[in-house]
Amino acid sequence: MSADECRVEGDDGLGDPDVKIILLGDSAVGKSKLVERFMMNEYQPRQLSTFALTLFRKDFTTPDGKSVKIDFWDTAGQERFNSMHASYYFGASACILVFDVTRKTTYQHLADWYKELREYCETIPCFLAANKVDVDLENDVK
Repeated sequence: MSADECRVEGDDGLGDPDVKIILLGDSAVGKSKLVERFMMNEYQPRQLSTFALTLFRKDFTTPDGKSVKIDFWDTAGQERFNSMHASYYFGASACILVFDVTRKTTYQHLADWYKELREYCETIPCFLAANKVDVDLENDVK
């Protein structure tokens, strides 16, 4: 997949482009909770693990009045052991790599996630999110 296939370039005259943001990280790092908090400004402490893929869509209006749809693609995380399918990366505009500050291994696995991301999307922006910073680290780091 070329870098151009991983990015929405701009308005092609057919309407405003959608932006696709993919989330990557180990299972149970809080990818779904991160998006839920952003989308709905709420937090529910309990959640079942994401199964396969969940798509969240947020509609925004830019300061100049344009409507933009942003899609957040959230995966289960277990796919780290069986590479993600190339279609997950197709059309991605950006990536958020998420790790759990209470689980050191989730930070150590970021290099693998980043390497795989760059195999499919060489140039899209990638952001790092340290999640669960509100947890008591002295008692809970594993």
